[in-house]
Amino acid sequence: MKVALIEPVGGHGGMDYYDYGLAFGLGSNLCEVDYYTCYQTIPRDFKNVVTHHVFKDLWAKSKLKKLIYFLYYYRKAIKTAKKRKSEIAHLHFFSLSPQNLLALWMLKRSGLRIVVTIHDVNSFYKATNHWIEKRCYRLMNGVIVHNETSYSELTNKKIKFPPIKVIRHGNYKPFIKTLPLPKKKSTIDLLFFGQIKKVKGLDTLLRAFAKVLEKNKNFKLTIAGRPWKTELEYYFKLIEELGLTKYIETHFRYIEDVEVAQFYSKADVVVLPYQRIYQSGVLLLSMSYGRTTITSDLPAFKEIVKDHENGYLFKVNDEIDLANCILQLSRASILETTTQAQKMMDTEYDWKTIGKKTKEFYNKL
Repeated sequence: MKVALIEPVGGHGGMDYYDYGLAFGLGSNLCEVDYYTCYQTIPRDFKNVVTHHVFKDLWAKSKLKKLIYFLYYYRKAIKTAKKRKSEIAHLHFFSLSPQNLLALWMLKRSGLRIVVTIHDVNSFYKATNHWIEKRCYRLMNGVIVHNETSYSELTNKKIKFPPIKVIRHGNYKPFIKTLPLPKKKSTIDLLFFGQIKKVKGLDTLLRAFAKVLEKNKNFKLTIAGRPWKTELEYYFKLIEELGLTKYIETHFRYIEDVEVAQFYSKADVVVLPYQRIYQSGVLLLSMSYGRTTITSDLPAFKEIVKDHENGYLFKVNDEIDLANCILQLSRASILETTTQAQKMMDTEYDWKTIGKKTKEFYNKL
């Protein structure tokens, strides 16, 4: 089977890890994958996978030019996919926008079967236009979501859907090395990693951390990530007001790929105090690196994290419960939960298994 994986963001915004994970899984199951992406994506040498740098820098243009170039490059990708006799076009959307509708319409006219992975079934920031949403789904031949939470929210919409399949987001093992836990030291180091958005709950973590230090000062916190649609000054002010400056290391910037392992190598535990989420790449990245996680008890997290087994859960938005969760950590408990998380990453979240399930879904369409 020949698959055209069309995903413009790629290495520009970190989507290349997911894209190449899926391509690796499909290629391992004897699919021939053509990956159409942006020029910033560094090619990877995976069996049965060919990278096509079709999309040039779409992010330096005005909105009108961006749309024109987006559609031009999409047309170019579709033309190449047809020439290379692809049967399936697999896309990835975080929202259903007018430009996505136009891309789907062009693909439908080409005769390719269209499968779309929907990462966020509802936008966190801007309501999706219902008219556009309905028409987008009408043009799809199949939809993939990553968990039962997303499936439930999607099917509750008053829309006629094509076949929908729940297939997990895979681990990061094809791209990184699992890191040993830091050697024994006097402190337990916490890490908040990734793009900083309001819904990520960093302020909840900061307030909880202040309560932790009132009882035990043998903790440190590192924050690494670039703010997105949120004021950086707010977090600086909160850190100062809570008296946390001595105990927190901040890196409020984009973290380059080559730096990521350095942050994880120093961390004992990664904290994800999110207020809303459908699927977290940071959670799977953390587990893949061999790190215990503390997450809010959102349904999507609870499908992966089993409290006190392969990680820890606290009540969403509850800084007191989060503080108590952190205070319960010990070297022994961190080692045990890390071991269980690793076992799960190696089995349930293996890309070869995911590629097999995806291929089976293609065949049904």
